[in-house]
Amino acid sequence: MNADGRRRIAFVSGAAYAGGAEKYIELLACGLDRERYEPVLVTSGSPGLESLRAALTNAGISNETTEEKSLSSAGGASLFSGIMRRLRPDIVHINMPGPFDCGYGLPASLARLSGAGRIVTTEHLPMIGSFAKAKFLRSIHMGRVSRFITVSEDNRSHLVNNHGVPAAKVRVVYNGTPDPGYNVAGSRASDAPVNLLVAGALEERKGHMVLLSAMDRLPERIRLDIAGEGPLRGELEEALASGKYGGRVSLLGRVEDMAGLIARSDILVVPSLIEATPYVILEAMAAGRPVVASAIFGIPEQVEDGVTGILTKPGDVDSLAEAVLRVSEEPGLIGKMGGAGRKRYEDRFTLERSVAKTVEVYEELF
Repeated sequence: MNADGRRRIAFVSGAAYAGGAEKYIELLACGLDRERYEPVLVTSGSPGLESLRAALTNAGISNETTEEKSLSSAGGASLFSGIMRRLRPDIVHINMPGPFDCGYGLPASLARLSGAGRIVTTEHLPMIGSFAKAKFLRSIHMGRVSRFITVSEDNRSHLVNNHGVPAAKVRVVYNGTPDPGYNVAGSRASDAPVNLLVAGALEERKGHMVLLSAMDRLPERIRLDIAGEGPLRGELEEALASGKYGGRVSLLGRVEDMAGLIARSDILVVPSLIEATPYVILEAMAAGRPVVASAIFGIPEQVEDGVTGILTKPGDVDSLAEAVLRVSEEPGLIGKMGGAGRKRYEDRFTLERSVAKTVEVYEELF
């Protein structure tokens, strides 16, 4: 505990860039009660994390980096250990986007050897498999962890059954997101345009090409905005340049005002093939928008099928097209499902609830 009576929490990220898992750190660190906790961000020097470091600096949270060295390199590990000895955190909270990131969890061992007695991880995608050597190395480092936070009950099963994590150490804490304000969907004419939105990294696992195939089967009044950047951009640009979508599909790139974009949309579509519990689903429900999403991993814990949206078979073009068509064409369904989604957000997925549940995990360790 610090001289001022606050507990110091060191949030650790070794990611190459800021994605949804890093958004988790930002929301959690900024959401802590500063009278009780002192959050500190500790990262590698990756340029891709500059936005995360800037966001926390702007929120008055101090940053420590290992310069340009990876946390798992010899130099990076030495610098990280030095930071741990200097900070003397009450809790080291390591963010694990995938189960084998952060050098298979190396910072857990380094933090312990540097005197930290309480180690927490958050596991975002434990369903991802790997090879025997990676599992062995992870098992060594993860043996140092006091508590494993994960973002869905589905994730809990993967941690216990596939990664050998003791069930008694696992805590499920659903993600939460700030309230953007409830923007009620108004009534619409049966032939009015319907605006779909898909938002996230442009990667194959996100299912963008499946959604484009579904657009071929949907009426012209249904339009699609694609928000995000990533390696799939060239393939998407090529598909749109063919002219087959007649201007019905727009590639927006990186969007800063996601809340505004969601508010201008009618239906969020999440056609992913691998996903845990995406923030964008929570943001859409908070704004009162229905969600059409793949029924994979933790998503059914977010979207109540037939109530707040529709769950579809992952990778199935017909299933996706039928779901979008139903929500678009059934009178009043966009507003009805959006309202139910807003209620589900208020009950389960507010940022305040998520932060409070995480703090309960912290306090177990004292």
